[in-house]
Amino acid sequence: MLDILALSPHPDDVELCCGGLIAKMSERGYRIGIIDLTRGELGTEGTAEIRMQEAAKAAKILGVQTRENMDFGDCKLSCGFEEAKKLADVIRQHRPPVLIAPYGDQRHPDHAAARELATKAAFFATLTKVKTRHKAYTVRAVVYYMLHKPFVPSFVVDVTENYDKKLEAIEAYKSQMKLMLGVEGLLESIKLRDQFYGSKIGVKHGEPFLCDTPLKIHDPVVLFR
Repeated sequence: MLDILALSPHPDDVELCCGGLIAKMSERGYRIGIIDLTRGELGTEGTAEIRMQEAAKAAKILGVQTRENMDFGDCKLSCGFEEAKKLADVIRQHRPPVLIAPYGDQRHPDHAAARELATKAAFFATLTKVKTRHKAYTVRAVVYYMLHKPFVPSFVVDVTENYDKKLEAIEAYKSQMKLMLGVEGLLESIKLRDQFYGSKIGVKHGEPFLCDTPLKIHDPVVLFR
């Protein structure tokens, strides 16, 4: 069983967008898994084999207990019945109370498909008549991380103390550094975004997340103190 299961459309999406949270939760003793939905084989730089090796290295840096690849096909990701059923079985297998999924955007077709697939698979996992190798299971919360499309966060996590670990995990993807440091400046934009959301909660670095369901709070005074 895992405490958190994070879904990544391609290897490195999770590291870029919520690597700080994963490092932080790992240091606190939570059991965490990452599921890569594709191998990123159609990316401009690197190969599927190289990116798989880099993903394994990044997972070790973040302290992740397990990392698997569904290999649904780069630029072919869909939210069809069979794909959702296979992902639902993985959710049932690991039984995480928290499922972390991409919010989705139109910059890459896999990003939008990944959000819909995650939502569908989480629902399928609850249905006893959707037969898989494992018994039906209901996650307590689906939490979405920001890719490129912005949203108003439900909460922002302070990842300041874990930021070096996040950057180390990102830098494990040597094959992608040309793109991350190139004209688009992806890595720099991620750093600036984390600084921006950190400033919203009075810290150096923060990662934004969105919940579709209300958050239960026992003591708002403690929360806002």
